[in-house]
Amino acid sequence: MPSATCVIEYAGAARGVVFRAKFRDADGRQVQQTLGRASDGWNRQKAERELGKLLDKVERERWRKPSRERLSTLVDEFLDEYLPSRGRRRSTVLDYTNTLRGHVLPALGDVELAELETRPELLDRYIAAKRREGLAPKTIANHLRTLHAMFEYARRRRRMSSNPVELLEPLSVPTPDTPVLREEEVAALLNAYRLKEDAAEPGEREWWALARRLTAFALGTALRRGEILALRWSDVELLERRLHVRRSFVRGEMGEPKSRAGKRTIMFGPLRASGLSGIDGGAARTGSTTDVRPYPGSFPALHDSRPPRRSSRDHPGNA
Repeated sequence: MPSATCVIEYAGAARGVVFRAKFRDADGRQVQQTLGRASDGWNRQKAERELGKLLDKVERERWRKPSRERLSTLVDEFLDEYLPSRGRRRSTVLDYTNTLRGHVLPALGDVELAELETRPELLDRYIAAKRREGLAPKTIANHLRTLHAMFEYARRRRRMSSNPVELLEPLSVPTPDTPVLREEEVAALLNAYRLKEDAAEPGEREWWALARRLTAFALGTALRRGEILALRWSDVELLERRLHVRRSFVRGEMGEPKSRAGKRTIMFGPLRASGLSGIDGGAARTGSTTDVRPYPGSFPALHDSRPPRRSSRDHPGNA
């Protein structure tokens, strides 16, 4: 065996004979690891075999002695150095930051990384605490995905030898039912907008008209809010009644859809076509790269629009 590598047999007054392994990790740091007590069935032969396994782990996996580093240090490095260097989306960085600084740090920030590896039940307690706080299962599952990504970063940097999230049982996340409005419900909703538009003061009437057009367009195409905000007239083919989803505007950032399936072509009916043709000002026919803005007059960008503050009783759903 290499120098400074041996099994130590220690006779203690309280615990009896205890066997420890002495060796060096991949960085050359000396390690003393307790293996077990004689009263639990350990003897020198068994301890020697275990030491051989530890040396093999050092050789094959470049195992290193766990540090006293706390989770809070890893969180700061992951958010402040790693994510910016990888060009992550702004929305992704915000989600990771909210999860780690808003939830994980208050609960686990003072825990050492080595303890998390040996005590994955700490993560089970975290999950249970978040359930008591009323977080949805999907939200908690997102927390675990963020933790998994951070622990994988630490493992690749050889700061952790394993990912404790992988030791947890998969979290059950029920698939929610997607509510779909019936035709009469859509008609009632749009009619409520028209009533509000007709009764509004001149300065507010255009906002109710904008809300009605956006609602009708969203219901008719099933586009997400960010996809609507990113839509340009060059993406619309009115005569063919189709539009192309090529980008999304999320949390102040314009970018491409996260997945290949996000880029798609959508057909829409004559009602949506007539609504768009009434507001395009010829932009659709010229293939303009300006935003689709169903708004009269100055045509501000949709994401810059700020309707007047109104009480909840003024919402068309309460009409």
